[in-house]
Amino acid sequence: MTQSADFSPNTPKLKAIALAAALAGALGAAPAGAAQKVTIMLNWLPGGAHVPIFYAKGAGHYKKAGIDAEILSTRGSRSALDALGKGKAQFAIVEASELFSQRIDGIEATGVMAYFDQSPNAILSLERADLRRLSDLAGKLIAAPRASFPRILFPDLRGRGKIDLAKVKWLTLAPGDLLPALIGGRVDAVASSAMVAHQYREAAREKGKKISILSYADAAVNPYSLVLVAPKSFISKKAGLAKSFVRATAEGVAAALERPSAALRVFLKANPATVPDRVRAEWRTAHSLIYPPSARGKTLGKFDTGRMKRMRKFLMRLQTFWAVPSTFGIYSNHLLPSLRPKPKSL
Repeated sequence: MTQSADFSPNTPKLKAIALAAALAGALGAAPAGAAQKVTIMLNWLPGGAHVPIFYAKGAGHYKKAGIDAEILSTRGSRSALDALGKGKAQFAIVEASELFSQRIDGIEATGVMAYFDQSPNAILSLERADLRRLSDLAGKLIAAPRASFPRILFPDLRGRGKIDLAKVKWLTLAPGDLLPALIGGRVDAVASSAMVAHQYREAAREKGKKISILSYADAAVNPYSLVLVAPKSFISKKAGLAKSFVRATAEGVAAALERPSAALRVFLKANPATVPDRVRAEWRTAHSLIYPPSARGKTLGKFDTGRMKRMRKFLMRLQTFWAVPSTFGIYSNHLLPSLRPKPKSL
């Protein structure tokens, strides 16, 4: 019989291991005051969706982790990914669909946190008796840009809301033309995002009307939306720093969910040029998407394998994403801390 190794507290072997671990920790620790610089690129200009990122910095979560965080903005997920590829940033907030397409472009980024657990894709319409459910869209005219994700995703609602897709009519419009087309009565609805619903509410209010939101997620069509990503090479070379940044970000997001008003104040102080009412409305929506009731009790930001596989399956039907062989390497939960916040109302 082979004897088991002796790892009692007083054995020379264990003492040597403990000493080696202590030395390794001392050598690997950053000197006091020497914070490590990390840049995170936003998917757009600072807005309500980004309140938790600014709170993570403003409330000291990055500083506590020994990180000097720089937050930069861009105009789109593709630009944010390009910044990663060129080494201008180590992390970025991007649309999850880009995790699949960027593999084709050679930018090997990995999703390390599902920033929005719930998809914001939705049908927006003026409140009316004949348009209260997704099934009511049969025979209606919906406006959207031809290549917008809400429009591309729409056929996946087949059977979920008992929609007769053959009876749905589409009008192709530029993003800036959607709101006036709906308010002006040119279309029955628009396929867009719940994140812009506040703009529609403001315009409708001026006309004495209200806006109705039909969420795709409520019909079980719920692909991942915004995600936190990092280059695969950075995660490999700077594993400790990557884990510290993800932890600090997750802790900042959790704290923002539990202290939404304080988080909003920190954001507005850091971004004085933004419009407070608009940011507040966007933050209220983002707050409900980051950690919705359906995710409560689960780890904040954790990717679900089944959802990622279903998302890949859907995207594989589009020519742009044909080259993605699997979800392997697309995402990872290994850097994510186990946090289960208790969100408070804004």
